[in-house]
Amino acid sequence: MPLLTFNRSSLAQSVFRIISLLIIWMLFANVSFNQFFLNPQLRQLTLIGLILAVLLNEVSSPIKTFSVIAVSDVLLVILLGFLYFKTASVNIWLILIDFLLANVLLLSKFIDEPHCRWIIYGFISGTGLVFLFNLSYHHYFSLVSLMYITLMIFANIFFSYYAFMKKGSQFSMIVICVLILLLCLTLEISFFKLLLITIVLAFYIFFESKVNQRNHEKRANVSRISFLLFSMFVVL
Repeated sequence: MPLLTFNRSSLAQSVFRIISLLIIWMLFANVSFNQFFLNPQLRQLTLIGLILAVLLNEVSSPIKTFSVIAVSDVLLVILLGFLYFKTASVNIWLILIDFLLANVLLLSKFIDEPHCRWIIYGFISGTGLVFLFNLSYHHYFSLVSLMYITLMIFANIFFSYYAFMKKGSQFSMIVICVLILLLCLTLEISFFKLLLITIVLAFYIFFESKVNQRNHEKRANVSRISFLLFSMFVVL
């Protein structure tokens, strides 16, 4: 695990993946986009989300950078502590669980089975943050919001295939794809949007079946672009 690596192209691609991941979480929060900049509590949560996205980007990267992990951990502990003392809300435990499990995936060999790591990543990638986005803005948590978070979890798993699964059939992706489409139907998404979503999902399955498994950057970038398009079609 290197202390520091610097490559302009890789750095730019990492920044893109980090920012786009944060945008995806913001989309699934079902909150007006401008509120993330106007609402003080949402601004603070967005900053926490940015650091969490950096940490999760390290989880999905084949080469971990210790300095990035260490700085992200310190910043998250400080920001979560500040949020707790400011709001006295116990709901930050949701982000804390994401934070702790991300570190387990990063720094421990305790969970080394690829499928387990894949599923855990899907559950911790922004779920606590999106929940707090909703709760902070709406002051309640609706069934629709729960369905959106559930959909996001399955989408997290689907679009993070590149990070954990190196070879084999795409059968698991197809199963998750079907579940995602069923969830989209329950959200009463329009037929046209459902068609676009299906195209994105089918494209990503096809892409993963053809791409060189060792080309991590390409797989990661296509995954994130596809996930971003999927999120926009679902939410907007």
